[in-house]
Amino acid sequence: MGSRLVPVALLLVSLPFWACCGRTTLKESVVAKHGGTDEFAEMDFWDALAKQRMVCNSDALHALVISFEVVPSKDAIATADSRGWISATEQLAPLESARVGWIAKAVCIETAIKGGVTMRVFGPRERYSVNELNYRGWLPNMTPQQTISGMQLMALLGRAEDFRAGGTGTVMKGAK
Repeated sequence: MGSRLVPVALLLVSLPFWACCGRTTLKESVVAKHGGTDEFAEMDFWDALAKQRMVCNSDALHALVISFEVVPSKDAIATADSRGWISATEQLAPLESARVGWIAKAVCIETAIKGGVTMRVFGPRERYSVNELNYRGWLPNMTPQQTISGMQLMALLGRAEDFRAGGTGTVMKGAK
């Protein structure tokens, strides 16, 4: 009888660990409130995004579309798929916390960053894109599965904009 209880006990003990493996879902997105197309709505969007401790997928997509001046289709996921930011099989839940990996991949694609040997061979995969942006100092030692805050996303997109405008794309060490 005691041998039957061991698997059940192990299952019950491991349940809390399985529960914490999912992504966080936000209650609402910034783009739902400030997703208009006029310049005032854009300013309101950036202002509200800066205050977010965690960015959801729909907010990250909207920020990327605005930053890289992409003409969005009616479906944000279709736009991300057509640009190569996500794979066709990947599903991004709109209110789920955005992963650094797919955002870094989108930034590398849009800025035409080629990266190191591995990224040149295999293309801008999430892991290699994050490694490249960490190496450049654009991300603060992040991993592909981490979430990103509004300020971190805005800093990343600002560095990408500077790079596209002809800047070096590196952070000056020791500058204050």
